[in-house]
Amino acid sequence: RRLGARGAAALVAVAALPPVVLALVSDHFAGEPLLLASTTCAALAVGAIAVQPWLAATRAVRPHRAIGAAIVVLVLLHVALLYILAPDDALFAMSPNGPTRARMALIATVALLVAAVLGAIGPSSRLSRTTWRVLHAYLATVTVVLGVGHAVLTAGALDGAGTPLLVGLGAVGAAGIGAAVLADRRVRTSKY
Repeated sequence: RRLGARGAAALVAVAALPPVVLALVSDHFAGEPLLLASTTCAALAVGAIAVQPWLAATRAVRPHRAIGAAIVVLVLLHVALLYILAPDDALFAMSPNGPTRARMALIATVALLVAAVLGAIGPSSRLSRTTWRVLHAYLATVTVVLGVGHAVLTAGALDGAGTPLLVGLGAVGAAGIGAAVLADRRVRTSKY
């Protein structure tokens, strides 16, 4: 049985609630509403990213696409709010001389955007279904690993208890990618 939109939303809420709560109760923000909003977007995105591959594994294609689009919006809002808060810091972070955590975020964001474009267009005449699946799964893996790595290395609202939580969500997301690849292989094998 495929997971519907309500079930997908419930899974995202369960995964996103702990990092959002940790972020909201943190004293890291010191009256900075833009930083609070940016961190909340990032925390929501991390929870959704952990669930996203599992939606593909359960063949919940519409929720997978909808939540993928929401993740893109959340990540872009996270970056935009940081840019509004401190443009010079944001530009430095995205430069080759920026800190490792920022380069991880930049690569993860590019991988996320390309994965989303691939997801939107689906397999085409230029890409075989196998090539498309491998690229989509690879880019999803890069997004999960580097996105979580960025969150763990960034000093902020999710320090302390947030670190094992972030690593756990990353592991859930990575396992989901493996499950999605295996589910797709089973579907293709059963057709032949």
